[in-house]
Formats: sequence, C-alpha cells, structure tokens
Amino acid sequence: MCKAVILKTELGMEKYVANNLEVECEVIGAPMGFQGLVLLRNCKDPQEALRKALEMPEVIRGMVAQVCTKADLEELREAARELAKELEGKRFAVRTVRRGKHPFTSVQVNAELGSVVLDTVNAKVDLSNPEKVLMVEIIGDEAYLAVVDPEYAGMKKLKGKRSVKDLFDKLIVIQEPYLGPRKSVEELGKRIGRVLQSYGVKEYYFGLTEEVNAIELSWLIRAVEDGARARYEQAKRTEGKARKVELKVFDMYHLVGSKGKKEVVVIFEPEGKSFEEAEEELGKALVRAKRVKAVLGSRKGTPMGLYRFADFVVDIAPGVVLSTETALAGALESLAIAYLKGIKDEGKEE
Repeated sequence: MCKAVILKTELGMEKYVANNLEVECEVIGAPMGFQGLVLLRNCKDPQEALRKALEMPEVIRGMVAQVCTKADLEELREAARELAKELEGKRFAVRTVRRGKHPFTSVQVNAELGSVVLDTVNAKVDLSNPEKVLMVEIIGDEAYLAVVDPEYAGMKKLKGKRSVKDLFDKLIVIQEPYLGPRKSVEELGKRIGRVLQSYGVKEYYFGLTEEVNAIELSWLIRAVEDGARARYEQAKRTEGKARKVELKVFDMYHLVGSKGKKEVVVIFEPEGKSFEEAEEELGKALVRAKRVKAVLGSRKGTPMGLYRFADFVVDIAPGVVLSTETALAGALESLAIAYLKGIKDEGKEE
C-alpha cells in the first residue's frame, strides 16, 4: 500500500518544513535536491500527516499518493487503469510534473495515461475546467499518482477567460490513415474516435498522400465513427448535449498547401523542435489564429515537402516512437497546453 505524501512549499522553505514537521513518516526535504518539495514516505496515517503539514504556512499544498510506482511508462499505465474508476463519468485531465531525466516527456505521459482512462471508463477530457485531475508526480525513478481536485494542479478555471474549447472550435486535425489487417485497423480506429470525441475536436481529416486500399480505409472510417459515436452518446446522456466530430477524407497535400493568411499549420514529427522549445511561440500563434491545422503521420509520416508550409514542426516525444492514437492525443494535449500558456501570456501583456 502506498503511504506517501507530496508537499509543495515556498522555494527555500523545504528544509525548514522537513525539520519542523512532526509526523510519523520518513521526511525528506528537497529530495534529489529539488527545491520547493518535501516527500513524506512510509506514513502511519498519510491523511493525518497531510493535515498537519497544511497547518504550516510555508506549505502551499499537498497530495496523498494513492499509487506509488516506478517512473516507467508501462507501470504508469497500470496505475492509471487502477485509478480510472474514480474518473467514471467525470470531466478530467492528466497532469505530470517530472523531476529528473527520463526517456519520456510530460506531454507523452499525459497522452498515454489519458488514453488509458478513455479506454477504461466513460470519462471526458476537459483541459480547461476538469472536475478531477489525474496527477502524476515524478521524482527521479519514483512516481506518485492520485486523483485530485483541479486546484492542486493549478487548473482552477478563471471566470470570463477563454478555454481550450475555443481552440478546438477552430482546429482541424489532418492525419495519415493507418491501414492494414482488419482487426488492427478497427481496434485502432475505435481508440482514435474516442480520443477525438473526448477532446472535443470539431473536424478530423483522413489525409491521403497516395493511392490506398479502399476496403481498408472503409474499415478505419467505420471504426473511428464507432468510437466517436460511443463517446458522443455517453456525453449526451451525462451532459445533455454534445457535438459530434466531423469525419472527412481529402488530399493532405491540398489541405496543408492551401493555407490561408490567418491559419497556423503545426506538423507533429520527430524532425521538429521539442515541445518545450516551441511552446511559447506556438501558444502566441494559436491564440492569434483564426484557424489551426494539426498535421500528423502514421506509419509513413508526414511528407517532408509539406514542412515548408508549416509554421511549426514539433516533436512531442524526442527519441520515442509513439503509437498512432497516442501521437494524436499527445498532439492535442500539447496544443492545449501551449494555447493556455498563450492566453496567460496575453493577459500579462495587457
């Protein structure tokens, strides 16, 4: 059983908190040298330890970990499956804070675990105003997970502010279709449909770059439609209203090449800048844009000749090959994060 608590403190106060907090736990101030952090392990009563910690004004917030595991993607996926039941019927987001070096990015973890939740329970992704957040705190080779209120993750919605829905209302996703054996295509297609509908994407294009097998393409289209329809019906039952993603087929070269003046084209491929490098400028561009085109490959990748038409080429998981549906979720996640940062930065400038 996980008996750990994560505490966030004012920078420079972590040692003071660790030395003065009287709890029945192993207390580690600034684990691995990370400031503003106190880790409580092997607590006799984690909830009581958190209660006492929050009595100290130097402590900003805290989280009782529900699952403690290794900082490994497969183990994180298993932890997400375990916690997914708490997100049944909820609007949710995944947020990851990484400390240390890892063979994955925070955006990748968010996308991977979000996909696990969508595959496990009936839940809806809401990156602006979630009811609950699946929080992942990574410290070196250890990870601590819990379902928390959005305030812990700094995601409390501000009244009157724009939301991620505004981005997805002007977003067109263009993705090379994944084709092959029927079972594989249909399983993948349903997952893609669930991701699209759960994120609230308005338009999705099967972007063709060459002649394809019509039968295999029809399997994929039907499967994506089935996955999206299932989420759409669930949303109608639970929320009373929903917008169904529009599925279309067209030539990728034309879709990207016919870029308008106030359009922003973002290609997600390994040749691009890391998301961290592109985030600030990408966020500003997304806020200003009237229309946004997100372009993704599949087995073959986006044709390199289209890179000239892109405003941004972004790699969300350097050194890692993502599955087709995880790449899609990661792209949507990264666009949302950048957009929200762009809104925040715009507010500061005003």
